[in-house]
Amino acid sequence: MVTGYSCSVEKNTNLSRFYHNLTSHYNIYFNGRESFNAGMQKIESSNRDDYTKIMPLFEYSNPDAIRSSAGDMDRAMQKASKVISMHSMTAKPDNKSNKPLSDKEKEFLAKNDYNNWVDDSYLLLGMAQYMKHNFKEARVTFLHNIRESDDHEIREESRIWLAKSYAELKNYAESRRVLGEITLPALSDRLKADYYLTEADIFIKQERYAEAIAPLKTANELLKGNKPKNRYTYILARLYEETGNTVMAGETYREVLKLNPEYELEFNSRINQAGVFDVESGDVENIEKELKKLLKDTKNIEYQDQIYFALGNLSMREGNIEEAIDYIKKSAAVSTVNTNQKGRSYLSLADYYFNNNDYLQSQVYYDSAVSFLDRDYPGFDDFYARSLNLNELVSYITTVSDEDSLQYVASLPEAQKMALINGIIREIEEQERLDKAPLDDRYNMGQFYENQRRFRDNIDASGKWYFYNQATLAFGRTEFKNRWGQRKLEDNWRRRNRATINSMEMPDEMNGLVSDSASLKVSDIKSPEYYLINLPDSDSLIDISNNRIANALFYAARLFNTEFNDYNKANEYYSELFKRFPDHAIIPQALYDCYNINKDLNRVFADDKKDILLSRFPESEYARILTDPDYYETLNRSNQREEDLYHQAYTNWENGNTDRVVVICDNALAEFPDGNLTARFTLLRIYAIAQKVDERTLKQELQKLSSLYPGTSESKRADELIEYLNRAVPELKQEEEEEIAKNIYMADITGPHNFVIIIRNPDLDINRLTFDVINYNIDNYTNKNYSSRGELVDDSYILITVSTLADEFIAAEYYNNFDYTRVLNNIGDTEVLTFTITPANMEVFRNDKDPDRYYLFFEDNYLNINK
Repeated sequence: MVTGYSCSVEKNTNLSRFYHNLTSHYNIYFNGRESFNAGMQKIESSNRDDYTKIMPLFEYSNPDAIRSSAGDMDRAMQKASKVISMHSMTAKPDNKSNKPLSDKEKEFLAKNDYNNWVDDSYLLLGMAQYMKHNFKEARVTFLHNIRESDDHEIREESRIWLAKSYAELKNYAESRRVLGEITLPALSDRLKADYYLTEADIFIKQERYAEAIAPLKTANELLKGNKPKNRYTYILARLYEETGNTVMAGETYREVLKLNPEYELEFNSRINQAGVFDVESGDVENIEKELKKLLKDTKNIEYQDQIYFALGNLSMREGNIEEAIDYIKKSAAVSTVNTNQKGRSYLSLADYYFNNNDYLQSQVYYDSAVSFLDRDYPGFDDFYARSLNLNELVSYITTVSDEDSLQYVASLPEAQKMALINGIIREIEEQERLDKAPLDDRYNMGQFYENQRRFRDNIDASGKWYFYNQATLAFGRTEFKNRWGQRKLEDNWRRRNRATINSMEMPDEMNGLVSDSASLKVSDIKSPEYYLINLPDSDSLIDISNNRIANALFYAARLFNTEFNDYNKANEYYSELFKRFPDHAIIPQALYDCYNINKDLNRVFADDKKDILLSRFPESEYARILTDPDYYETLNRSNQREEDLYHQAYTNWENGNTDRVVVICDNALAEFPDGNLTARFTLLRIYAIAQKVDERTLKQELQKLSSLYPGTSESKRADELIEYLNRAVPELKQEEEEEIAKNIYMADITGPHNFVIIIRNPDLDINRLTFDVINYNIDNYTNKNYSSRGELVDDSYILITVSTLADEFIAAEYYNNFDYTRVLNNIGDTEVLTFTITPANMEVFRNDKDPDRYYLFFEDNYLNINK
């Protein structure tokens, strides 16, 4: 038995070397390697590839797949570390002989470690660290092995794994440099294959697909056995497809099928083979027949979305557009598990409609694509940005349509107007009836959008789209809840990782002073008042509506120009703006933009806009830019001066120099009263004085900002801070409400009055509550013939009116006698408010709709007087 000193790593003898090599290999390293292999099998079985993208070359690149192997990799690391810590032999053997050493003996004495399994253990340790995605730790381990290993092949294998580690850390330049240090001809075929796979992987990670093809082909030729070749051959076919070489892609997919791969790989090869099929020279009917055969196969139920998608792409390439669109919509409709495929289907439709300048259709499909595709889907950022631009564009287009339809309806005779509105309500009721039926594929988001578009197309012709837009909301609500469930009203509700919108120019110290979001109130779209309330039926409201249309036309034209390069559409919208609103304040800027768009495309058209700008608006900033070459430079200097001042003010704010902030802001506001940053200076000045003035003054300053710069982000922030002050110092809000009430209501205690009951829970039964009040009047005021009426106001509260009480004294007596806790049944702890009000004030209240505001007036003019 070998024991004691003979086994020490400090004594380098033939016996100790034999013992430590034997123990390391069979007792420790072997078990560690077995754990590593078991972990690799778990990774392989756990990996789920996304066939909608070019899959990673190495299954262990998938962070989801490697989780199952964590325990095995930990054991492999423990075993490798044990070999290194307990059995590493770095002591040199004794050389008692004075004879000259042979070259072989010199080489032996120069070894860094005399245990042959230590460098294997370092390699195993680094690989296990890599499999746990601890790439930085693995990098250190591989670097050590490259320096210290005495085995050339292990050093080179460590270099390959080091290159892989750098690639996972996205340091591709260093990864390529490390591969370049490897002596390739001396490697075994196994390591050569791994070398070329690593090189291909680096290119794929950088989306340099054309450069990845050659090393991947070479690796495939070196590999033994079909199983690894299946995956790599399929990826090679995808690379050919991605680079536009459809002929080689088709041939390579056929190679995959010859290798008898597992079913999922076989299925996707057949589908993709159809995707690269040459419809000009091939037998299209045969490929369609094969796809439809796959569609009928019961084991392909979960793959039907991909089959329909392939059929759609095939039809699209044949030029059968309607058939293609129908197939792709079916792909989205049947897709339930594979959300990326659903997203691909929507993206395909979005791209088609966008390329055909159908911006309304493309917007809804891009919106759906963004919802279903993962953030790492190729090109996601590009089509997400396009989706945002289209959302903005569609908002302008629908603003024009909505405002035109509102004006159209407002101009109708009363009888015709009511007939139209009642027809809309009937449509809504019919849609609600249909919604109670099984919805089958209408649950599909794309189908909803298609129905919505059908509504729009049918209604645009008669100029009544606005109201039907409300009607489709009822249908949309069902679809929305099915897809998203109940969602809180907040920004970026749909993204899995909501982006934080950070306003750099706003001081962080003020970020907490924001109000809670108001509850979303859903109006009764089956009530005629819902439609009548929005009609522009006065000159001032028509002016507001026209201003919305003019701005929407301008900004839509600008988007067509800057984001979509659709100059014809831009000119169309600008021309509409010039025609309808020739004197609008935005016209000079529109003429200038139109000139710049067309000066290289249509000089005659451009010069016409320039002449109009110079003749009609000679004093405008845009006319000066065209006539005075120095004006633009002067304007830039002025803007730069304003920005410098703001930077100074903001820096002083950050440093706590609030007095200096006020001075700089006052000077800037005096120098640039109509500057680009005036609202920002005003808000920053308010921040600076906030600690030195009382709440009332602070609120007045915020209100002034809000009224001076409506619609700006600074105005919105001011409104949020006002709301905060209202909650923090409620007496300020009460004073303001009392002043408003004093201005809108008229004190009159001589004439008849009504008695009003406000019930804060809109979900209670209005008819039952009204009946409770009628019963009370029958029991207590039989001879008075009071009339009671109940109604729901803005889906916010129930209003019950008792009319008419002869005078204020009778009304006061009724008020004092009425105990709602005894009269109203089954209201629980619902808040109830009661007051008396004149018919004239009742008309004002119906417009104001704020019970608390009127109650302040009631307290001052009735309750306090009676006391």
